[in-house]
Amino acid sequence: MVPITNVLRNFISRAPANPDLMVALILLLAIGMMIIPIPIVAIDTLIGFNLGFAILLLMVALYVATPIDFSSLPGVILISTVFRLALTIATTRLILAEGEAGSIIYTFGDFVISGNIAVGVVIFLVVTMVQFMVLAKGAERVAEVAARFTLDALPGKQMAIDAELRNGHIDQNESRRRRAALERESQLYGAMDGAMKFVKGDAIAGLVVICINMLGGISIGLLSKGMSFSDVLHQYTLLTIGDALISQIPALLLSITAATMVTRVSGGAGLNLGADIVNQLTASKRALRLAACVLVVMGFVPGFPLLVFLVLAAVFAAASFVSGDVQGADKVISTTTGPAQPDTEAAPAEARPIALFLAPSLTQALDKDELQQHIARVSGLVSADLGIIVPPIRFTADQQLPESEFRIDVEGVPVEQGLIDPTQLALTDDLANIELSDIPFRHDPETDRIWIEQSHAPALNAAGIGHHRPSELLALRVHATLMRYAQRLVGIQETRELLGRMEKEYSELVKEVLRTTPIPRIADVLRRLLDEGIPIRNTRLVLEALSEWSEREQNVALLTEYVRSGLKRQICHRYANAQRIVPAFIIERETEDVVRGAIRDSAVGPYLVLEDWQSEMLVSQMRQIQSSIAPGQTSAVILASMDVRRFVRGFLTRNGIDLAVLSYQDLASDFTIQPIGSVKLMAEPNKVMSDERRNPRASAS
Repeated sequence: MVPITNVLRNFISRAPANPDLMVALILLLAIGMMIIPIPIVAIDTLIGFNLGFAILLLMVALYVATPIDFSSLPGVILISTVFRLALTIATTRLILAEGEAGSIIYTFGDFVISGNIAVGVVIFLVVTMVQFMVLAKGAERVAEVAARFTLDALPGKQMAIDAELRNGHIDQNESRRRRAALERESQLYGAMDGAMKFVKGDAIAGLVVICINMLGGISIGLLSKGMSFSDVLHQYTLLTIGDALISQIPALLLSITAATMVTRVSGGAGLNLGADIVNQLTASKRALRLAACVLVVMGFVPGFPLLVFLVLAAVFAAASFVSGDVQGADKVISTTTGPAQPDTEAAPAEARPIALFLAPSLTQALDKDELQQHIARVSGLVSADLGIIVPPIRFTADQQLPESEFRIDVEGVPVEQGLIDPTQLALTDDLANIELSDIPFRHDPETDRIWIEQSHAPALNAAGIGHHRPSELLALRVHATLMRYAQRLVGIQETRELLGRMEKEYSELVKEVLRTTPIPRIADVLRRLLDEGIPIRNTRLVLEALSEWSEREQNVALLTEYVRSGLKRQICHRYANAQRIVPAFIIERETEDVVRGAIRDSAVGPYLVLEDWQSEMLVSQMRQIQSSIAPGQTSAVILASMDVRRFVRGFLTRNGIDLAVLSYQDLASDFTIQPIGSVKLMAEPNKVMSDERRNPRASAS
């Protein structure tokens, strides 16, 4: 028979090459400790291992660059919690059965109690409350929010990867790598949300175990061992407090580890937590110097230790001189969102393509992390939809804004302003559901929205009733602004970067386009496409159309029409329903002739000049068409000839009518056009009036 020592020696020698054996051994050991009595010497060894392992986890959490680098943490939390609870069961058995639990527990309990049982109990309760009420509860909430917003942003991130793959910006291998990283990130935050329940339950178990050990030990000492009450109280209290604290300290370290991971924000340079904190705290010289001045003033408060405050002030002042040459005084600290890495220092307002400003009261009331996640999600959706890179969107407090107001600027010009009540939720579900749930609500006739007090959010979640939080409503306004002003995000620099990415895979195509078309002209075409909501993510098709037509057509407006023809399948798909049918209102031939006759040439280009009655009639018909489209339905398009299409579109835009205008060259053969009406405009007002007397609906058929 092979000696047991040889078996153990072989197992330990193979362990480093087989880490799965180590995990299995730890789990089996934990189960064994719950059932089989453990010798005191082994208990000391296992307690030392438990404490050392908790310290190792904390150090790893501090030095990882991103949370995804420690994606095994949820599983580690589970294993360590099971091991620690099993160790607690083993020490409880020793305390109650033998009246001792090893030298570590005895020494620790004697050191903490120091002859005063009340002190030991209070210290244990304070440590447990700090872990339970502050660290575990806070980390649990952060993990829950991170999991929710990571999963919410997942579709947008996946679409962004698909868009870059379609545009040729990345290859299949990079796409698979990014998808795998995205999957690991979502799994990490989802698992951390559940793993934090173990940490919280571990703290509760510590409170229960100390009560069991105290009551059980006193009962056994008095009834079974015949000890005096004072001896029993001292011995079992000492062991119980020592056991509880030596168990709670690794649990506390694990809580700090988990909290450190779920509150991490990845730095753009891949720094660890310490480097991240130091870089950001010392980034602003003015902040350090102001803090030093405040400390000096505080030192002269009667009764305060002057020397201590002067030393601290000197340290802060010295740090301001040795920190990097960052002019933090001229920069605004804000929250950065979007596809790019977060940047805590915002550029001046005039340099931002898109900027969000909040009233101070709104900044304080909204959850900044939640708002950041929602803006990142809508930015990803716009990037995936239109094929552009949305720059970081910073939100800052504006002292001049009234309470609960926000403002969105595009290139320093306000384009959107409104109110967001941080105490209200907006219903997105059927009104009947909220009526059946007996949850109070309020109908706002101006916005035609149903509003619910935020205090009823748990009831809405329990009933499964859809609603938008204030940060979600704000993100939706940002999304609408991005879609409406997407053309402002593409200039010469962005076009050059786009061509640089395309050149890696389509070098000859890019070379041919640049031979005939300068970059400013390409940027102009891209902006005109985005201005009408046409995605440019199919960059290859855009470049092929430019290479074909740019030599023959020098007019940028007409060149854009030919590029649209190259994107006709994508355009039809954008406005078609599930049956690949595009509903359309046809501009009649006589109406097109009227529009052609009203086009005037000028030094800055042609423009449309209709008679007043013609403008009123055309606006009236277009508004009827717009109002006839029910919410949620596929938007109908206006169909016109290629030479008048852009003039009709410009006319509608100037009159605030958001209808897509397509030309016949924009129609793809694999889509069906379904005429659902016509647009009629006559050249003579008297003829129109006589036509309307014969048929009042003729002008809006």
